[in-house]
This record gives sequence, structure tokens and C-alpha cells, in this order.
Amino acid sequence: MFLFDTCVVGTSHVEGIEALESQLRKGERLVFFREPDNPHDSQAMSGQTVGYVPRRDNVVFARLMDAGKQLFGTITKKEKKGNWLSLSIQIFLHE
Repeated sequence: MFLFDTCVVGTSHVEGIEALESQLRKGERLVFFREPDNPHDSQAMSGQTVGYVPRRDNVVFARLMDAGKQLFGTITKKEKKGNWLSLSIQIFLHE
């Protein structure tokens, strides 16, 4: 079930993102992981070590995951901007 359009943030802080970038394709599925001990954002959700769902968007999704729901994302757009990788994604609830 489609839930939301957003992006991935923090890609420039991911070690080895240059190698990962060449493997990421439009339509590829990203699996999310909760990081409740993240010192920057207790609602943090990461996707396959490529970055994070933005803080402004992750509160409801973090609560769904904490309640046992499985969420995933799909890449809708990918653009390399210098050292920064811009990823647009859609978030889905796995039923």
C-alpha cells in the first residue's frame, strides 16, 4: 500500500556511497531499519545503508515500524550532484 513520496538524506555521510550509487536503479526496493538509539534522531529510519528518511517525514513511519509493521521504499529518481547522491523514493506498507 502506497503511503508517501519523500527522499533519502545523509547520502554524503555513507561510507562507500560511490560504489553503491552505481548499483542503485529506479524501481529498486529499499528495506528500512529503525535506529531508536540514533543520537541525532530517535525516530531515525535508514534504508540499506544509503541514507535516512528525513526527520520531518519519519515520525509516523517509525511508529508503524515500532508497532511491527513492515515498510519499504522504492527509488523513483536518482541524480548524482557532486559528492551528493539525490534519491527520491516512495514509501509503502507491506501487507
